[in-house]
Amino acid sequence: MTRLQAVRSVLDTLTDELLIVTTGFLSRDVFHLRDRKENFYMCGSMGNAYPIGMGIALGSPERTITVLSGDGAALMSLGSLVLGNSLKLPNLWHIIIDNKKYASTGGQPTCSDGIDFTQFHNTRVIHVDHDEPASPRITLDPVEIARRFRFCIR
Repeated sequence: MTRLQAVRSVLDTLTDELLIVTTGFLSRDVFHLRDRKENFYMCGSMGNAYPIGMGIALGSPERTITVLSGDGAALMSLGSLVLGNSLKLPNLWHIIIDNKKYASTGGQPTCSDGIDFTQFHNTRVIHVDHDEPASPRITLDPVEIARRFRFCIR
């Protein structure tokens, strides 16, 4: 499966869920495949999508929150995964696209083989073995991303 196929498979399952997307290629892919106001694109803050998703899930228990991370971003935030496992928030889902590398920063290898992400509450892993070129950059500025997403939380 390719990265774009994996992202499409996630987007095909969404209805009105709030989607928090990690920084880098995954945010760019989601923006170009299915931009919507319910998407929050991380800008330059690798590893923080899941903690943000947890905060929104705690504050908006009536909403379903999906977080889309790469394996590298998930590894950078192991403490939040442990906290999420402890909280077991029923409205928070975490999907990790695992390509075994930090694709957005040059393709350096991760150590995702050393952890079973599915041991964490409501976490699903999609393994990809082929990457495509990066999608074009997001054309919204961070202030606009935050402004339009904020209205979806209320």
